[in-house]
Amino acid sequence: MKKILVLLVCLLGSIAYSQKLDCAKFKNGKFAASAFPNEYSIRKDSIEDCYMDGKLQTVWSVKWLTDCKLEKICIKNFGSEYSKVGDRSVSEITYTDEDCVTLSITYFNEENPNGMEFTRGLCFQKE
Repeated sequence: MKKILVLLVCLLGSIAYSQKLDCAKFKNGKFAASAFPNEYSIRKDSIEDCYMDGKLQTVWSVKWLTDCKLEKICIKNFGSEYSKVGDRSVSEITYTDEDCVTLSITYFNEENPNGMEFTRGLCFQKE
């Protein structure tokens, strides 16, 4: 009985002190990952344009499934070798701070019909 009580107290404590994610401010903006300095994306409402070396590579349709979860589908490709029209990803924001966000991403394409999972950090890119 003591073990159950201790487990319950720990569970309630972790819920009470869990971080409140502020996902709304990441719905629109210009974002970049520090690991890929020559790439950035601009998301506005239901469209995301992705650039490499300043050139538009892909356009994605964006649908927010919840406040912190979005689905993207590639609708145009202007030369990207990494994505094809019809590729899809589902991303969930798992951490936020003032200017950055961590996403848990599942990417679906021909080679990965069941999805390939990875995480990526993105930050607002200052002009």
